[in-house]
Amino acid sequence: MSFDDILAPPADERETTRKPSFWIAFGVGIVASALMLVPMWVTGIRLPLQNLWGTDTMPDDMPVALLALSQYEVFAIFAMVLLGGVVAGLGVRMLRRWRPMRAWAAALGVLLVHLVVTVQSFAVLGDGLGVSDGTAGTLQLMYFAGMLAAVVLGILLAQLGVLLTTRRSSAFAALAVALSAVWIGQWLGSVIGAIWGIAGPPVFLFDVLRWVPAVTVGVALVWCGVRPWGRIFVWIAGLLALWVLPAAITAVAYPLGTRAFGGDVREMSAAAAQIFPQALEIGVPAVVVAAVIGVVGTAVRMLLARRSTD
Repeated sequence: MSFDDILAPPADERETTRKPSFWIAFGVGIVASALMLVPMWVTGIRLPLQNLWGTDTMPDDMPVALLALSQYEVFAIFAMVLLGGVVAGLGVRMLRRWRPMRAWAAALGVLLVHLVVTVQSFAVLGDGLGVSDGTAGTLQLMYFAGMLAAVVLGILLAQLGVLLTTRRSSAFAALAVALSAVWIGQWLGSVIGAIWGIAGPPVFLFDVLRWVPAVTVGVALVWCGVRPWGRIFVWIAGLLALWVLPAAITAVAYPLGTRAFGGDVREMSAAAAQIFPQALEIGVPAVVVAAVIGVVGTAVRMLLARRSTD
């Protein structure tokens, strides 16, 4: 039995036989990927101040860049790029109820936007760091390569997001949503930061925001269901990602946001390894909440389905 068979779609999830539309799906990909980048553009399309910039420059004099490349914003950028693919795929999935769509066309639209913003932004960053003319030092090259690797990984996962969310089986889409839940929280944090700016949002919003990934995973698990039983894989993967990803982000963000390490990879790795177990303990309540939502919601869904067939 193949993986597709395990996560096979029920009969009511089969596609129609009408001719698929390329341009609508392509447009959905462009709009969705651009929309996910809006929180970064609201605050001004300029490169943030860079610790390793070649010349002293005021914030308002930094060059225009479509991605706010900075080690302090790396996870926000990653979330915006990755979610562009997931949202595009979900959009195509919903529109398929009206007309068949070509999933690869949506993926192409997402990729086009991501390539444009990436090439433009890294060209600007490379000029300022001295990468373009060969004057960059070791730290500049490490920083440039690290940021590029993070963005490229986000682009690849965005393409995977389109692929999963547009599959016929809801289990694949639920898996994509569950694995993206932590990044949805990151994206919403960027939206809140863009709206309130330096003043900061009301405290209660942070309390609400911290539970968004758990609720998202719980809802995705209800959507997935447990039949056939192979869909339990989605539950395990979703809950594991909810537990491990926030801890990994916290562990990596600390050394990245601390200038005291001065680019010392060994010291940064040691600091991350020290924080990671502590962050795992903090993440347990969120996993419990997601599991409870998933179990209770699935039980209610199965009960309602049984009553409707009686």
